[in-house]
Amino acid sequence: MGKMEIKYITKNEPLVLDKKDLGKTKLPLDEKQSFWELRGVSLDIVQGEAIGVIGTNGSGKQTLIDILAGTVKQTTGFITIDGKINRASASRGLEEDLTGLQNIRKAIMAADLDEIKVGHLCNAIVNFVDLGEWLYRPVRDYSLGVYARLSLGIALFVAPKLVLLDSVLNNLDNIFHIKVAQKIQALKDMGVSFIVADTNVFNIERFCERTLWLNFGVAQGFGPTRDVLEQFEYHINWFRALSLPEKNDYLAENQKKRLNFDVASVYETFKVEQFKHGFTRKDEPRMRKAFYKEHGADPVNKESIITKDKKDISQSKNSQSKVKYIVGILAVVVIVAAVWLSFDSHIFAGFGDSKSSQTIAEKNKQTQKSVSKKQKSSESQSSTKAVSESESKAKASSSQAASSSSAAAASESSAKAASESKANLMKNTQTINVSDGDTLEGLAQKYATTADKIREINSMNSDSQLKSGDIIRVPK
Repeated sequence: MGKMEIKYITKNEPLVLDKKDLGKTKLPLDEKQSFWELRGVSLDIVQGEAIGVIGTNGSGKQTLIDILAGTVKQTTGFITIDGKINRASASRGLEEDLTGLQNIRKAIMAADLDEIKVGHLCNAIVNFVDLGEWLYRPVRDYSLGVYARLSLGIALFVAPKLVLLDSVLNNLDNIFHIKVAQKIQALKDMGVSFIVADTNVFNIERFCERTLWLNFGVAQGFGPTRDVLEQFEYHINWFRALSLPEKNDYLAENQKKRLNFDVASVYETFKVEQFKHGFTRKDEPRMRKAFYKEHGADPVNKESIITKDKKDISQSKNSQSKVKYIVGILAVVVIVAAVWLSFDSHIFAGFGDSKSSQTIAEKNKQTQKSVSKKQKSSESQSSTKAVSESESKAKASSSQAASSSSAAAASESSAKAASESKANLMKNTQTINVSDGDTLEGLAQKYATTADKIREINSMNSDSQLKSGDIIRVPK
């Protein structure tokens, strides 16, 4: 199980008021008034980590645990947790009409294990809680300490992934507290995560790496346990130092904030986050539905983003394939039309020009006869010139041969010199991959050379030849 997230959790509850109660308080109350127990609480949990939840009475710790346990539904927000969530409490979660042993068996059967594992697990829990005869008594007869023992035994043993410890540790005797502490550490080493809601700072500091401080339903602080506990202690000391009127004003002000809280402010924060992850205004109806109604896993996670990207890529590929298909059909149509037109023109040419072709052949014969007569008359005149011209041509050919041999030698030497210089140039170079946005000037500055040098090494003309992913050479 990877990282778990709890985001934008709010909880709104109605107030039960009589008409005679209205107007007797400093708060702006009406008959349909409600208040917000939680106001946009968010936190993340790493595998094998324990998160503490602290706050004064009525700050929202119990409500948050109830929401995570699934016994209460949040008004808004998302809980992204992949795994079984167990809850250990001193007063909630067990069937009071059943005996302790019946509660153990019922919890194990709900985990859907085979019969062999069921027997071993039942024995392990019975040995751990060590309740003796109390296992065969109804849970309604249990004290807080006995109830806490049984609840902890079931929560820590029955396939836990996340365990909620709901103000349960303070009700244990010292011997069993040590036993529970050892079991919690062993489970953390195995990757089980914990959320510990408690008013005892000692329990938070002992078990939790990070801590959430709730104050009037708002996350006042979330971070390393020691830092948050220092902030909490400073706040408690500050409140104690206030005078009675100052304390009343402070409480009344925060109670008004709970009454007048606007949940739309949390939705705006959620929406901005969605837009940063690639969602658009077109997705807003779906986002609003997920935020206010569905309360499932957070839409902004890797799986949803990857799915959305794959969908966009598949759509683009489909559109490209359609375009290629249409272009291919048009090309075939054009080729067929061209072939048909050329074939048609040759047919008409054959039928219309048979006579003209005969006349052209006769004229060609007459022309050849006249040319042969002129050639015979000119042969006798040019015979004398042929001897002198042959001598001059022989001299010219000899001079041309000499010049061509010298030119070939020069070109061969220049090519050899060019290849040697090219080899020397490539000798002290290295290959690099061109990244998106690279330019010749930038690469020249990076590798202590000039843009002209890089062009010369790679036979390039301009920056436009640089493309992301190309391999080029630069000086070492």
